[in-house]
Amino acid sequence: MRKRVSARPNDSKARGVPRLALTHGQTLWLLSELGFREGVSASTFNHYLKSLRRLGVPFEIGKGQSDGRHDVTYEFEELMELSVAMLLRVYFTLPDTIVNGLRDFRDDLRSIYRKAYFELTLHQHPPARISAPGGLRTTVNGLYLDLNIQYSAGKMIKFGPPRALSPFEAVSIYAHAQAPARSYLPLNVSTLAEMIVARTRVLPKIPRGRAPRSPVTT
Repeated sequence: MRKRVSARPNDSKARGVPRLALTHGQTLWLLSELGFREGVSASTFNHYLKSLRRLGVPFEIGKGQSDGRHDVTYEFEELMELSVAMLLRVYFTLPDTIVNGLRDFRDDLRSIYRKAYFELTLHQHPPARISAPGGLRTTVNGLYLDLNIQYSAGKMIKFGPPRALSPFEAVSIYAHAQAPARSYLPLNVSTLAEMIVARTRVLPKIPRGRAPRSPVTT
């Protein structure tokens, strides 16, 4: 029997993680296409992403920028981090606990992002199959991310450590969640990775440092 060799985190490029290099303008377009700009103007969204950059999301502060602070390039891991940040906003604002958590657990999270993309083709975790009376059935696939976020009295009190979950583990957590102990359920990061990569295949040409004036459709 052939022994399966698991991928190491540093083997990401060799194992097929997309080698993406988006400009700031293309990243704005991508996030808008994914629905994260809903309800705000392009200029407001542009300002919001630049504000996150100054806080160290999705780059380490001072990293990935030229001396003029305009020449930024977003790769796969940065796009995943930004997308997760967008999903965690509360009334269009990212709580400080989330910002700190994304930075503090960055290495752990990026390893999970890579594994989530590998899961699309390697299928290392068996799907969870659910059936109901009347012949109703559904199948849950992908790698899930549990950020261990907890709230108390309307305030976020905990973030992390993050962990990757199989479909069965994610379904079990959802089914047995007890409010208010667990307020944010696992994210299907494989689906998120698939959406990001699919949209980057139809990127428009946007001058570096600029944001599209209006959403681009294809």
